[in-house]
Amino acid sequence: MTFPIQPADIRLIASDMDGTLLDADGQVPVRFWPLLERILAAGILFSPASGRQYQTLRAIFGDRDGLVYIAENGTNIVRAGVTIALEPVDQAIIPPIVDWVRATAAAGADLGIVVCGARSAYIERSDEAFVASVRPYYAALEIVDDVTVAGAADDVLKLAVFDRHRAETRTGPAVTALGLPADVVISGDSWVDIMRPGVNKGKALQRLQEHLGISRDQTMAFGDFLNDAEMLDAALHSYAVANAHPSIRERARHIAPSNLDEGVITSIIDALPALAPALA
Repeated sequence: MTFPIQPADIRLIASDMDGTLLDADGQVPVRFWPLLERILAAGILFSPASGRQYQTLRAIFGDRDGLVYIAENGTNIVRAGVTIALEPVDQAIIPPIVDWVRATAAAGADLGIVVCGARSAYIERSDEAFVASVRPYYAALEIVDDVTVAGAADDVLKLAVFDRHRAETRTGPAVTALGLPADVVISGDSWVDIMRPGVNKGKALQRLQEHLGISRDQTMAFGDFLNDAEMLDAALHSYAVANAHPSIRERARHIAPSNLDEGVITSIIDALPALAPALA
């Protein structure tokens, strides 16, 4: 005798944004919005889990009941406007990283740094090309004379270094070699994030699970890049999109279609077919 496959008991869905949920234009697919409403109506929580700033994620998704934000690569967790966890870096690590970025940029590299505070992000490089690379990720953004001075007056959640197409081969190894008490994470082809040791999307997801009383077995997660690795470990139902970094595809239990093929939408519907009418 055979039995039909039962839908998974999913209570929490966490998804990376860039390269995972978002399309080629960096937008949430139109077909996702009705699906999100069905997810939330079913009592399932949804967590945008991103290196993006909380203010940016909130501007995209709003204040819907059932949303929980994992922002700045897990350093800021917010639900219904209330901060669940905030994990700032040691202020002492900021000057040597800023100095390295300034020196490397002065030598001709296409580099820039974002000091990511809880209130705002701060940059001192103000050319149009760099600002255009930064602004999609930081809705609250200030151009300042000195990012170290600006950061000293805020809770700095992470430092983000932009190194066009050389994040993994130049900035990541170089910042790691500084030997600072921080975790250095490659978060994209051109981005390196520096955070408090032991803080990442996976730790944030585990903290959220404990806060909500939701187990790993009841959690689904989607990712594409190295900063998603621990988050996938924290979810039994872990998915790498087809366009993911090779190590992330190896780490996940499932492979979803690429972000260009709306893999997050497809995989949620496959696991939870009762949500399919959202796409009608």
